Amino acid sequence: MQAIFKQIATEISVDLQQVSAAVKLLDEGATVPFISRYRKEATGGLDDTQMRNLEARLGYLRELEERRLAIIKSIDEQQKLSPELKQAILKANTKSELEDLYLPYKPKRRTKAQIAREAGLEPLADKLLADPENDPETLASEFLNVEANITDSKAALDGAKQILMEKFAENAPLLAEIRQYLQQNALIKSTSLQVKSVKGKNLMIILILRKKLIKYHRIEA
Repeated sequence: MQAIFKQIATEISVDLQQVSAAVKLLDEGATVPFISRYRKEATGGLDDTQMRNLEARLGYLRELEERRLAIIKSIDEQQKLSPELKQAILKANTKSELEDLYLPYKPKRRTKAQIAREAGLEPLADKLLADPENDPETLASEFLNVEANITDSKAALDGAKQILMEKFAENAPLLAEIRQYLQQNALIKSTSLQVKSVKGKNLMIILILRKKLIKYHRIEA
């Protein structure tokens, strides 16, 4: 908990004692307006903006720590928690980074990639990835498996594609690099909606998504 307090103090440029006092009041049920107006002497003069930033970061970081512990427990129960992976999880600073690390170990339903692995196509996927100069059709012909319904090169390549797609989607460093690139270079184009043509449930969905997008960018920034 002290680590969270120290991080917040650094982020909003205040003393650790101010953060501790403010968190104590929040945990006791006091609201941000009440604290910023009537408890300045306890918090060392934290204003409304500082208190709102503190409250937002406190909630985020507490959720982050709770999720971190749950992920470590889940992977450990699978007996797949290496010292390197645990260290990476402990160093993760955002929820998205944490979930990227957990993705390969997250329990999931049987996927097309898993079916392809069961059909013996993972070596094909590895060879295609390792050497793009390989002729896919020729290489795939070596991995036919009638019992698994892999009867031609196309079926083998489709299975290998599913495996590679899953690998890329579960590669935490790659996801972080793509996310950073998009944050720095992506452009979002929007057009105004004719609200009259958006009714009921559809309008509610749009408003909820807009609110979540704004909240995500504020917290992850």
